[in-house]
Amino acid sequence: METNRKKAMPLLLVGGFALLLFIIEAFSVASEKNWVAKFDLSWIERIRGSIHASMTTMIEFLTDFGSAEYIIVMTIIVVIVLFILRKFVVGLWFGGTILFCGIVMNYLLKHFVERNRPPQTNWLIEESGFSFPSGHATATTVFYGLAALFLIFTVRKMWQKIVIGALGLVIIFFIMYSRIYLGVHYPTDVLGGFLFGIASIFISTGVYFLVRKPLQQLLRKWRLNDKSIVE
Repeated sequence: METNRKKAMPLLLVGGFALLLFIIEAFSVASEKNWVAKFDLSWIERIRGSIHASMTTMIEFLTDFGSAEYIIVMTIIVVIVLFILRKFVVGLWFGGTILFCGIVMNYLLKHFVERNRPPQTNWLIEESGFSFPSGHATATTVFYGLAALFLIFTVRKMWQKIVIGALGLVIIFFIMYSRIYLGVHYPTDVLGGFLFGIASIFISTGVYFLVRKPLQQLLRKWRLNDKSIVE
């Protein structure tokens, strides 16, 4: 149990810090602080300075890999596979985190802040709903970030951990970039989604290390032999 606490505390601290940054940014967006407009304008000029038809077609296709619909389908597939492998605790943790943090909480936060999207004349695709935080950025960060973090704890070699972490970040940053490029989000929208996603996965993983053994013991009482990692 002491080993689990040692693993959990750094994760909870990182997650708490990311959550604090998100709260500060959300407050700044809601109160229309000057730095928000400057930050958005600066990054919009950099990302949308040169738009090409061929690149737009590719980004329109790839951005859907961060949509809520795609993430939900992929999550269901992953959870089913984990359940088949009798990794019930990991499956419940993975699916529950993505559903609650990546989908439900994002929806509630959007309707709490109620930020309108950028002017529709600049959109390259059709979108609806409020803007902050970006649903694509949140769902992508939670899904791919959580999967990457789980794999990082699973593999033993440092180069494998680095490759997994780098690949996860590349996917997340690309989806964030795509939402700004397509004109449907402000840069602070995707930054907010990223910060909330990071907070979600680190806090959730910290909690997982604290509760996984009690959950396994509970499942055994129900005659379910859980094979999730217990080290």
